[in-house]
Amino acid sequence: MSSLRQTDVLVIGAGVLGASLAYWLSVTSGCKVTLVDQEDGVARHASSRNTGIVHRPFYLDPDTKRVFAASARLSYPLWRGLAERHGLPWSQNGTVEVALRDSGVGTLEKYVAWAARNGVDESELELLDGREVRSLEPEVECRSGLHVRTDASVDFGAFTACIGSLAFRNGVSFLGRCKVASVRQKAGSTEVLFSRGSAAEGARCSLLVNAAGGGALDIAHALGLARKYSMLNFRGDYWAVSEAFGPRIRRNVYSLPRHPRFPFLDPHFVVRPDGRRQIGPTAVMVAGPYAYAGLGLLSAPSFLSAPLGPKLGLLSDPEFASMVLDEWRSALSKRAMCARVRRFIPGLGASLLVSRGISGVRSSLVGPGGLVPEALVFHGESSIHVLNYNSPGATGAPSYAARLVADLRDSGMLKGLEGAPGARQGSVWGDLDAAAAA
Repeated sequence: MSSLRQTDVLVIGAGVLGASLAYWLSVTSGCKVTLVDQEDGVARHASSRNTGIVHRPFYLDPDTKRVFAASARLSYPLWRGLAERHGLPWSQNGTVEVALRDSGVGTLEKYVAWAARNGVDESELELLDGREVRSLEPEVECRSGLHVRTDASVDFGAFTACIGSLAFRNGVSFLGRCKVASVRQKAGSTEVLFSRGSAAEGARCSLLVNAAGGGALDIAHALGLARKYSMLNFRGDYWAVSEAFGPRIRRNVYSLPRHPRFPFLDPHFVVRPDGRRQIGPTAVMVAGPYAYAGLGLLSAPSFLSAPLGPKLGLLSDPEFASMVLDEWRSALSKRAMCARVRRFIPGLGASLLVSRGISGVRSSLVGPGGLVPEALVFHGESSIHVLNYNSPGATGAPSYAARLVADLRDSGMLKGLEGAPGARQGSVWGDLDAAAAA
């Protein structure tokens, strides 16, 4: 390799967060921005392998998930506006969160209070009893339900592709098929070497923005950051529901999580924007961030990576171990998965699950206190690293990315890099500071 590509800002990871970061940088500064990914396009992993719902933040604890809740609230109109302007799928079919027992009614009431604290208008929500839920969705049986009218089914892969194309139109460069091989700090800049098939390439940047999802922690570790954190990967599997039954349910139907201590949801019934219905996901522990098929058993590359202490502590938790076993049963047995959904949709038999649906992997940060509930941001000398950017990360990406770019500007990390924006297009998401108001 004779030379390094020169760029002002190098954004690693072309998922929904990385594309949004590159986009905001492209409309707010004259920086030379390069977006890089190990795949040959945007949104090839978690950003297109998810439930596909823009959620209102009714179920997010405003104390422990304050940033995610604020980002979701602020991003909702941004995504809706993008869908309207560019003809992207947006199906505002709503969600019904159901409580199956009397003990769950209090949780739904708590969600109503959380929604108010998170800025959700009371007109968007309605707390229903079981009879009222059946009047909305005759196939659903429950003790009580929270109807969230404004949740929307979307295609986050298409959203990410749109934002990426707008960023590229503004002059952002894209490097695909580039897997990070090494990262090092050098004389006020950061050098990144890539393996690209049998070839090797590299880039030198004044600012590195690490939004690499499942690969983000390794990059941070390479620069000596976040050393007390490790990662576990959990695959979410879905089953496609027969067209003979699926249309009988019009809304997304969620049940309250049985293990609220952990950041995973119980399987639910999802209406995709193209009309397909699926149930899922599982939360199966797998070997790595891209283990989408097969057994995906926990293996040395995932479990034995340092530090071991946080993971050993988590696996010694009886509730966590029980949850892991239940998730494996659901992944291996269609009947086991169906049984979990039949608790609130009794008419859904295993024979109506016709094929495997989409699978995605959640890369969860584990620290001394266990699984980390929100995204964490670490700063290096000339780098910024976003770790644990998980659900509802796609929902909140426009505002979360705006906040990061505003912070970079205000902290001076973009100082000296900003030139005239030139012929770049104005923002489809309006003012950076308004979008970043979280």
